[in-house]
Amino acid sequence: MEVVGDGMIARAFVNSRMRTDVLVFAAGVSRSSTTEATEFDREADLLNTAISNARAGRRRLLYFSTASAHLYGNGDGSPCSEEDPVHPTTAYGRHKVAMEKVIRTSGVDHLILRVTEVVGPHQRRHQLLPALFSQVTEGAVTVYRGARRDLVDVADLVTIAAELLSGDLHHATVNIASGHPVTAEEIVSYLMTLSGRAVTKVYVDIPANDYNVSTKRMAQHAPSAARMGFSPTYYRSVIDRYYRF
Repeated sequence: MEVVGDGMIARAFVNSRMRTDVLVFAAGVSRSSTTEATEFDREADLLNTAISNARAGRRRLLYFSTASAHLYGNGDGSPCSEEDPVHPTTAYGRHKVAMEKVIRTSGVDHLILRVTEVVGPHQRRHQLLPALFSQVTEGAVTVYRGARRDLVDVADLVTIAAELLSGDLHHATVNIASGHPVTAEEIVSYLMTLSGRAVTKVYVDIPANDYNVSTKRMAQHAPSAARMGFSPTYYRSVIDRYYRF
């Protein structure tokens, strides 16, 4: 197995027992808020090289896209499936759509995982949970009303990916999510409970986000997901694991 990248997801796969005939591409843009063309170009260049290497080595390419509102749009609460039209709302979302197209048209054997909000050790400080944890620790946290996130533990992501790669899915796209997005308020409140600190909340109103993604394909091809405790309270177990770090 070859892993491209050095962030949280890349490290999790390096430490896994993944099959050797896979090239894991985990070197994408780390800030979903970015609009910098240089960041998008960097990923595109790395991806084109990875595609060439995967093809030459007869390996399957594992690519991480997004199952967020950046790609699917804010939605109406109905679960978005992999076959539904996408409605990217940001430069990041449009970039991910473009990268998926590059992979599909390249002809390389691939598995594209559209992942929600991955959480785990070695996360970059600007990402969701490290940023909120830091704010809670400092005593003041910004809560975006209307924001919702579907947290997934990086260890669960690795387990599901390994099972999908061992199956019969080729040239496929799969949503990876708990299927239970929660509000920013719920995440912050639970972090406050764990910290035991007195924290001031500063509220910012944003457009309501009612997106949700379908996990039917994931459940069909990765039965182990049924044993991961995906439920309305799963996000708490994810935060508990992260909090230890």
